[in-house]
Parts: sequence; C-alpha cells; structure tokens
Amino acid sequence: MRIINFGSINIDIFFAVDHIVRPGETISARSIEKRAGGKGLNQSIALAKNSDSVYHVGNIGIDGKFLAEYLESEHINTEFVRESESLTGNALIQVDDKGENSIVLYKGANFDNDKDFVDRVFDHFGENDILVLQNEINMMDYIIDKAYEKGLKIVLNPSPITEEIKKFDYDKIDMLLLNEHEAKAISGKSGVEANIKYFKETYPNLKLVITLGKEGSIYISQKDIIRQEAKKVKAVDSTGAGDTFTGYFVASFYQGKKVRDCLELATSASALSVMKKGASVSIPSLSEVEEFMREYL
Repeated sequence: MRIINFGSINIDIFFAVDHIVRPGETISARSIEKRAGGKGLNQSIALAKNSDSVYHVGNIGIDGKFLAEYLESEHINTEFVRESESLTGNALIQVDDKGENSIVLYKGANFDNDKDFVDRVFDHFGENDILVLQNEINMMDYIIDKAYEKGLKIVLNPSPITEEIKKFDYDKIDMLLLNEHEAKAISGKSGVEANIKYFKETYPNLKLVITLGKEGSIYISQKDIIRQEAKKVKAVDSTGAGDTFTGYFVASFYQGKKVRDCLELATSASALSVMKKGASVSIPSLSEVEEFMREYL
C-alpha cells in the first residue's frame, strides 16, 4: 500500500502577535519566521511519521526548492513534485498569545495542475493505493475522477471550504475528515447529530471523521459511531493540529488498525503538536506520540 498526497506546498510566514489583527487596525509583531507549510505538505509529514511509503504530488516555484528538499528529509517520495513558473504558494499566519491563529493564503503554484500532469501521476498508481486530498489545489474534480477510475481509495479533507467542494461526487470518496463547520457547509445541517444522520443517509458507504476541537472527535460508518475525547494540554500554537490528526489517523486506519486505536493515536499526536510553535515542524514522531500516550494515562 502506497499513500499518495496530492496537495499544496506553501511557504508559511508566521507573525507572533498579542492578538489577531482587527479590521482597520495596525499592530506590531513580536517576531517573524519563515517555514515549510501548506495543508498538503503538513499532512504528508504527518503521514510519513506513521508510514514508510508516502508520495507527495504537487507544484513549487523556483523559490520553493528547499521545500522539496525538506519533504525528502522526512523520507517522502518527491518524484512527482514539479517546478512551476509561478511563485510557490504562501500563507501569512498570525498566532496570538492563546495559540489561536488567522491565515491568509496565496495559491501560487498550487493551482498549476493540468490534465496531462494528473494523468501522468496516476499512470503509476492503482488499486491498494490511498489518495489523500485537501482543497488547496486546482483540478480537484478531475483528480477525484481519475483516482476513482484507477481504483484508489480516496480520502478527502475538504478544507478550505469553497463552493466547488459542495459539488464533488462524495460517492467516490472512501473517507471524509472534517470539522463541524466544514460538515455544516457540505450538509447544510447544524449540530453533530444532524450531520451524522445526513451523511449516513445520503452517502451510506462513506466513512466520516468529524473533529470537534476541545470536545474530541467522532468516527462514523454504517456500522459504527465511535467517540474520542480530546487530550487536555496547554496550547501554544494550534496551526497544523488538524493536519497532524489527519495524517496519523489515515496512515493507521489504512494499515488495518482498530478505529479506537487510530483515534487515540491521532488525538495524542494532535495534542502534542499544539504544544509547539509552527505547523509541520510541530508534528511529533511516532515514538514521541507513543511516549505521550503512556505518560498521559
């Protein structure tokens, strides 16, 4: 089994601030840092912490070569990371004293996918492989259709929410990982129970994981509803916590581990990640997560 993450690659620029800037307000940042990021890259890093066969597919500009090197240093295959004439995607991130964040995205090279590139990528993959997607790249409809045609299992984290995300054929998706706000945007329903009912009735074969922040998470399938409590830790920076959860859960689940164990592992990894600054750099190793789980009990 190979895990292919067809996703964004960004240069993240972090501003440490007292509070998230308000409309019309100018504030000073205490510090600024440049790091590797993008939901796609973050999730690839998290996947690779728990799997030894992760491929990242995506685009960088000439200013982003260090990002491909970073992925390789994390034992991720970058055969299908190509250089574009566009600038690399960027994210401007404010992080306040409470660890909350606000993000502005510039898509850049992440939207340089075309049919020829997608076709070439999927010529190398097929049944028994897993495709992980977010919504920070273009050609999503075509990528989903092509992967489904080739027999891959498709995992979608529909973030950020756009009008296009509501038009996807969710009958082609094997698993959806999303938060409450994203679930509501797709279903039109308010509340966790209403969303569970909607997805079970509308897409009976879809596996669903809804993350609920401090309230934990829920796994839903036709057979099971499994709830997981959150871990109580002191948050320093919540950037990338959801990507950490996604990567750890997906890698464990498709290795055939029990859902409860996957939720426990992913929740612990996510909790550890918010205790450090940054996105991809805050993603813990498997050994760190296992040690945290032993000590937390």
